[in-house]
Amino acid sequence: MAMASTSERPASQPAHSSSTSIGNNFKGKDVTTETTKPTAPVFPEGGWKAWLVVVGCWCTSFASFGIVNSFGVYETYYLSTYLKHSSPSTVAWIGSIQTFAQFSATLLSGPLTDRYGPMVVIWPFSLLLAIAMMLTSLCTELYQFILCQGILLGLSCGLIFAPALAVIGQYFFKKRALAMSLASTGSPVGGIIYPIVLNNLVPKIGFGWAQRTCGFISLALLALAAVFIRPTGMKRRNKLFLLEAFKKPQYSFQVAALFMIVLGIWTPYFYIAEFGIDHGMDRDLAGYLFAMINAGSFVGRVGGGFVANALGQFNVITTAAYASAILIFSWLAISHTGGIIALAILFGATSGIIIALMMSTVAHTADHPSKIGTYLGQSTFVIGFASLAGTPITGALINQHGFTAGINFSAAVIMAGAVLITFARYFYAPGKIMA
Repeated sequence: MAMASTSERPASQPAHSSSTSIGNNFKGKDVTTETTKPTAPVFPEGGWKAWLVVVGCWCTSFASFGIVNSFGVYETYYLSTYLKHSSPSTVAWIGSIQTFAQFSATLLSGPLTDRYGPMVVIWPFSLLLAIAMMLTSLCTELYQFILCQGILLGLSCGLIFAPALAVIGQYFFKKRALAMSLASTGSPVGGIIYPIVLNNLVPKIGFGWAQRTCGFISLALLALAAVFIRPTGMKRRNKLFLLEAFKKPQYSFQVAALFMIVLGIWTPYFYIAEFGIDHGMDRDLAGYLFAMINAGSFVGRVGGGFVANALGQFNVITTAAYASAILIFSWLAISHTGGIIALAILFGATSGIIIALMMSTVAHTADHPSKIGTYLGQSTFVIGFASLAGTPITGALINQHGFTAGINFSAAVIMAGAVLITFARYFYAPGKIMA
């Protein structure tokens, strides 16, 4: 199955498919049961309803991944105020637990979406996300930040974003990489806006009200998502989990690859400001590095989606993985402000491509769109352990041996992931150039 040309018919869209709306085909029906095979789907590949789902998913991306991607600015602030007696690696556990909770929550939200639809998950946990943001504004101790920002906020983020992505997979096949990439741009936009809001409001009104302002922004966006995201009616009633997916080498190699990549990919997102300050960068300017890296990520996600449509999403994500590893290795030679800024923007772009396409390439290994939520949930659950371990390992290496050790570790694991995803790309479309 390859994405080389729109004239090629995907395996999940047979010759007898018509242009009938997917919603009309499946509304009110279970796509699979214990005794029947999946019905061949028809993908609208557009239309106002489908693109409103993309907009709704963009809102969930902004409110979930956007706030998670902003943790660097929180860490810098905590180290200078509430947690100034803690080490960077200790404070990094808040962000690592948050990211792990976000990824691991999809193990539940993905299958629930496939079985009952997305809204039974999105509505209640959108409200919980806003509550978690408000509770974080009241925290002053490490354990409080871990409970509210790490666990509660992280779980809420994962429980709303995966269902929204799964619905996009039910509306698009040929344009899936583009649609998911565009939806994922909410994450870097949030990663730009939240740090700017915090950096400007904290000195004026204090951390508490600055954080509550971010919470109100999230609540407004999630209200829009609840209106725009509309399921197709496609559901699956058989097994909750689909562990047989790991028997597919294109799936298992990809999960292993993304595990290795995620071990190292968050290092600049967490530590580049600390690195800049340590190398003489103005502290206020260093605080905006998180916005710069997310600005680069926005460009990468948009560009990656369009390029993937032309060259194949597996080709693009594989190239981006190698480029990210090379950029991290080049970090070893950078010590001045201009180079640090350039690194932030460029790595933001290459890592943004990976983050934008990873869900789409995983979704493409599912043999029916009613399984996409479960495929995403299982893979991101495994990847979540890399998020949990990656930045604390890097932080410990930096504390004990300096930035060189942490940078070398990050670059090495990303390069290993790039090699593994090369194998996944081969098994997905052996003998084909475009995939």
